[in-house]
Amino acid sequence: MSFVFRLISQDEDAAPSVAFQDSIGPGYVSLWEEVGVYDALYNSDGREARDVSRAIAYGIDRLSDDESLGRLLPATARLGEAIRFLENVHRGCTIHPSARVETR
Repeated sequence: MSFVFRLISQDEDAAPSVAFQDSIGPGYVSLWEEVGVYDALYNSDGREARDVSRAIAYGIDRLSDDESLGRLLPATARLGEAIRFLENVHRGCTIHPSARVETR
């Protein structure tokens, strides 16, 4: 089952809308825990994007600096995909800092 990270924005008079969404396949939890982004991804429902962006940026730096972290992934998961996902999430959080996080 894929993990989905969404940012929901709501203007004053408008209905909530998805400002950003990305997903990643299974098998990354151990990596997320090791690089310090697990809580920012899985335990952030209802928080503002600006509240999780720093942890996500830190995780990107860790992954970029230490390719050996790929050893934590099963054969079906890829380090490049993990970096791509976190970079997209960070970009979404930066562009939509007041949007609310929703995960599935």
